[in-house]
Amino acid sequence: MKWSYSAGRTFQACQRQWYYKSIFGIGQAKKDPERRRMYLLGKQDSIAAWRGRIVDELITDKVVTPFNEGDDIPDLKTMIGYAEERFQQQLAFARSNIEVTPELDVKAAGQAFALIREVASLSTDDIEHAWLEIKQALRTFYRSDEAKAIIKSADYLVSQKALQFQLLDGVTVVGFPDLIAFRDEHPPTIVDWKVHAQGTHDAWMQLAIYAICLERCKPHFDWERYFDDVERSRENVRLVEVQLLTDVVREHALDAEHFERAEEFMQTSAYEMACLIDGRKSTDLALEEFDVARFPEACDSCSYKSHCWEVRNAA
Repeated sequence: MKWSYSAGRTFQACQRQWYYKSIFGIGQAKKDPERRRMYLLGKQDSIAAWRGRIVDELITDKVVTPFNEGDDIPDLKTMIGYAEERFQQQLAFARSNIEVTPELDVKAAGQAFALIREVASLSTDDIEHAWLEIKQALRTFYRSDEAKAIIKSADYLVSQKALQFQLLDGVTVVGFPDLIAFRDEHPPTIVDWKVHAQGTHDAWMQLAIYAICLERCKPHFDWERYFDDVERSRENVRLVEVQLLTDVVREHALDAEHFERAEEFMQTSAYEMACLIDGRKSTDLALEEFDVARFPEACDSCSYKSHCWEVRNAA
């Protein structure tokens, strides 16, 4: 079983949502149409999450990759052109797949793949607003002195790569930092890009968990040489949160108490998950064993809501 910060938060809010995404719909489950459908529903984004994902993808594809390969990074105008192309591709794909069916081929769709929960009801204003926020986020990224300094001073960048370590028997923690900047003879920097209109989200615990993952994971072969037992200790890792819509940068100076709280969150939720699963295979688990949402608001943004309510009403 894999544990992540998002899975831990989902489990706290609704065990059934966690079950659908992390147990029943895990993997592609091609031979079981119902599980395959749950797998695909787990890939649905809200429109806000979708436009944030486009920004993340572009920074990875058009900034991190060419930087590591020694190629030029596109200027802002070119980047916005890439963004518009991807935005239109993914919007068209989402509109063509309002009804999520087990036959949908994620791999074949490539970078055009996107499933948006509310796509059928999106207004022209909704779409225009999402596009304007993508452009704003990219403009902020290109104009951010902090982002420029982190990237220019780095020797190697890692984006959206899994950091894993074993937490408990049968439980692996996995983290996907937006960016890790490695620099010779300096501790690494972890950056979390946020695309929030209000810009009030404080990501300290998520960043703390990424720092713990970096400390305890087995390094990937391409950045193993930047690792040092002292430099990558959680207390030495620089943690930066960048709000790309509000141009707010928060550098999180965390102490032992912060990391203890993050460890407690990991240990507690992972232990609860493991106890609930009790070493059983997914085929041996029943939906009724998992609690429904603690608060009705959790259902509002849930991709499994219709299916879940159908099952509950049938019972």
